[in-house]
Amino acid sequence: MRKIRFLIQIFSMVLTGVVIAVALFTTVINPTDTVETELFWQMLLVSALCTLVSLIYPWDREMSKTEVIGRTMIHYILVNGIVLGGGAFFHWYNPSEIRNIIPMLLIIALIFAVVSVISWRKSAADAARMNEKLEEYQKKAERDSLER
Repeated sequence: MRKIRFLIQIFSMVLTGVVIAVALFTTVINPTDTVETELFWQMLLVSALCTLVSLIYPWDREMSKTEVIGRTMIHYILVNGIVLGGGAFFHWYNPSEIRNIIPMLLIIALIFAVVSVISWRKSAADAARMNEKLEEYQKKAERDSLER
């Protein structure tokens, strides 16, 4: 259940970032008068795929600093591949023009950074809360054992 809740939170953050990115891209970077309705389904699909890639992080154990860095780099590369590949497939941009790829890379980096920072902070807060509860439980168990 915790994993599903985590994925839903990540999906919500990624989709929000994608919507903002599309709004910026279609109004500032590559202005357009209309947006095709298929774009909404495409954004959902790309956001879902980017969310599923976050499953490369283990749930059942701590990771070393080196492993965190390595998995984060792999995660970032996969997200870039999904977004750039999906963007080319769905004709969001012309991949043969570098002026279209650079803004995409910058937007991907920004969204990835924001989602990562929020996720890491939430995970740290959850871990601190769990440690507090564990400490309370241990203190209560000690008091109970002394009362017997």
